[in-house]
Amino acid sequence: MLGKTRNRTLTNVAAFLNPFLTESMATVWKHPNSPYWTAIYRDEAGVWRKKTTKQNNRSKAMLMSLEWERAGGLGRNKLLTEHISRDVIGGILHRTTGDALRAETVREFTARWLAAKALNKHEGTATRYGATVDKLLEFLGPRADRPIAAVTPADCQRFNDHLLERRLAPATLVVEIKTLRTIFNAAVRQALIAANPASGVELPQRIKQVKRMKFTTAQVEMLLNSADNAEWRACILLGYYAGLRLSDAVSLAWESVDLMKGVLVFDVRKTDDEGHTVPLHPVLKAHLMRLAGDKGGPISPGLAAVPVGGRSGLSKQFLAIMRKAGIGNESVATNGQRNLSQLSFHSLRVSFNSELANRGVTQETRKKLTGHKSDAVNDRYTRTEVRTLRTAVNKMPTVKPKRRKAT
Repeated sequence: MLGKTRNRTLTNVAAFLNPFLTESMATVWKHPNSPYWTAIYRDEAGVWRKKTTKQNNRSKAMLMSLEWERAGGLGRNKLLTEHISRDVIGGILHRTTGDALRAETVREFTARWLAAKALNKHEGTATRYGATVDKLLEFLGPRADRPIAAVTPADCQRFNDHLLERRLAPATLVVEIKTLRTIFNAAVRQALIAANPASGVELPQRIKQVKRMKFTTAQVEMLLNSADNAEWRACILLGYYAGLRLSDAVSLAWESVDLMKGVLVFDVRKTDDEGHTVPLHPVLKAHLMRLAGDKGGPISPGLAAVPVGGRSGLSKQFLAIMRKAGIGNESVATNGQRNLSQLSFHSLRVSFNSELANRGVTQETRKKLTGHKSDAVNDRYTRTEVRTLRTAVNKMPTVKPKRRKAT
């Protein structure tokens, strides 16, 4: 009922003003009880509209009414495009406030956002964010050069589905979508968009963690014997004797190695843990001393130049070393997604933590060496051997029941 009354009022106003208007001329009108001028113009369907300009200055209100009339005329003639629409709105904004319309593209905004992250966070964090941005830009294609406000919830859902089709592990998918939400939250805070289009994408509720197996001491020896060069042998020893992840092992620089004090001091990429310290095991120290010389940069410069993932990446190269060593490997399906290997380079990190546990090293010390923040995470990396469990059980006091006659 209210809508019909409003339309009748609008029609009456337009009819009253019609003798004074040309066919395409917009105007403004001010209700006696309102501080704002109202624009009266024809829309894309040729219908007269009445819309408040929120302006108490008649000249500025008139400019807005004329621009809306112009947009309506372009719409009626099927000439209104996204570019012209931004030009119309930008013109209104500039003439009424003096400000320019910000219309950063997805590519421009994400580049600026990543640059800010690189300044404010550790390099490893910016690298992880950059990987998600690359996937997003690749998925959007030419649409990445459209304004970020043009990205819709449907686009974000399709991006999620695209990642599912690539058979990402559920845990990885969660990280990707959370990063996507972070990107658009930044755009919301900067008033470039009104709402986060990625907020409606549902994350996997249950993530099946693959239980990584550990390498035995004999298997580690087999890996070292099968590695083709000293760089890979250094990385294997860094994984087994210092618990380094593959990305940290291949990028470890000589400046992080103090052979005199016998320690490694390095920044952990994944957790932004700066100055993480691990004492050098004698076997690892001896190998590094053989490699050391008057040099700087990465310990393994050849491997540092190769990406971790991909068909010919470092992870695949390590699996090839495993096959050459004759070490079998089983895969486990994760929530209907891709199969993950139970043995990988990361298993060396599991071995590092587990061997310490089996030799009585406390969990608090193990957490400091591995960089784990919680007992729960450290527990996932602990594979307790039966003999260790048996030793623990045998520490229980002996109970000597009274012998009874057989009945």
